[in-house]
Amino acid sequence: MKSKRITTFLAIIIIAMTYSACDLEYDWVEPQAISYAYSGLNDFTDRTYAPDGIGYLGVNSDGKKLLHVEGSPYNMGYQHGYLCAEGVYRMASVEFWCGLIIHMLELPVTIDQLVQLVGGESGVRALINLLYIPIEKSIKDGEIPAEFIEEVNGIVDGANDAGYPVDYKSVMMNNMAFDAILGIGYPIIAPLIPLAIPYMPVPHACNAFIATGKATVDGRTLMGRDFMFGNGAYYKYGLLIEYIPETGNRLVSVMTPSFVGTAAGMNDKGIGIGIDMVPSGNNNVNALGMGGLLINRYVLQYANELSEGVKILTTKKLGVSWLFPIGDGRGAETGGAVVEVSADMKRVRYDDYVQPYWAKYLNIPGQIEKSSDLVVVTNHYLVPDMYLTLGGAIPDSTWRYETLTDLILSEYGSINNAKARALIDFLHPPNYGYYAPDPDQPVESSISMFDLTNLELSSLYGLYSDPWVIFKF
Repeated sequence: MKSKRITTFLAIIIIAMTYSACDLEYDWVEPQAISYAYSGLNDFTDRTYAPDGIGYLGVNSDGKKLLHVEGSPYNMGYQHGYLCAEGVYRMASVEFWCGLIIHMLELPVTIDQLVQLVGGESGVRALINLLYIPIEKSIKDGEIPAEFIEEVNGIVDGANDAGYPVDYKSVMMNNMAFDAILGIGYPIIAPLIPLAIPYMPVPHACNAFIATGKATVDGRTLMGRDFMFGNGAYYKYGLLIEYIPETGNRLVSVMTPSFVGTAAGMNDKGIGIGIDMVPSGNNNVNALGMGGLLINRYVLQYANELSEGVKILTTKKLGVSWLFPIGDGRGAETGGAVVEVSADMKRVRYDDYVQPYWAKYLNIPGQIEKSSDLVVVTNHYLVPDMYLTLGGAIPDSTWRYETLTDLILSEYGSINNAKARALIDFLHPPNYGYYAPDPDQPVESSISMFDLTNLELSSLYGLYSDPWVIFKF
């Protein structure tokens, strides 16, 4: 009986990670001009220091936070865990994951009721142990860099010393569970997509673009990143994390406590990166590599040029299909690309990529940003041989791709930082009726814009009515 409950619970997680319970019939609302407020994160009204006097948590007058960590992997982790102990405790928990599922599927149940579905606390622990098997294999195989494991250990020790009990497995799960769950679920779901596209529900997913050259006001490289992951408790703990590691680049991540990896970030060499979900039949849950969030962090820490970031993404092992938008605003190779990956295949769609004409005959979604200085991505492959790995496109993904691209092309040649923020925030309530109309609602995780030339990060998290934070290296 318990195994059946665990299987049911795992199926719910897979569905929740992949699709929400709504359809594509939006109640159309004409896009509106948004009046944005801004909140600086380089000056603080309050700083709390870690016991070593190096790491600190800065809070500005709007209550927005920046966590600054510095030093060895363990020390950065300890500063993180100690200064954000409550956030680590709340995020690396069953409550976070259950709350996430309830939020994404709009289930009429409480967290306690959902836990009972899997057989109580013992059933939850059995499920965690099951999902941890492929993660543990990646650790034993040396696929996850030792420095990241040390950082996780530091987070755990710091949080515990600050009075919030967390364990190593829970924090590591937060950084790798997305890959483990999707590695199990995608091979089941992906083959069904071509058969069910007209009826497929909408994913909570992601949007991104990189614009440079003639697309922007002065040739600067601007990268937009909309992390559309159903938030659960995420919006309560969102913050920027600035890393100054012993080895590698200084970097900043838009995330929450407990994460060593990142879904969106920028380094001081002008490299920016994100990650978008994409269903594919080509996954290998038994060879997860370092996972999508951790490989993003690795790119930011060690890539100084676009080509170096692309090389990491195309040579390091990954067991799950992902899309990685990556941009470079200061190197010898300024521009952008989307690295389309699955377990056994990787292709790079640079900003001058042109989809072959014959792709339309295979019903592959058409590329419309045919410009040598613009690349746009949502949640489907555009490179034909990647799409043919059963990487189907549901209507919501193609709608977002076409809508965002059309908006960008309408501003082509005049895109500055303010316009780039508005473009990546194109789903801001009440636009298109995509979300509920009231802007006093949680952001679906975070919306970010990176000026990769001038090393300025803008990000909206918390509520849609909150100010955007601005941070400069």
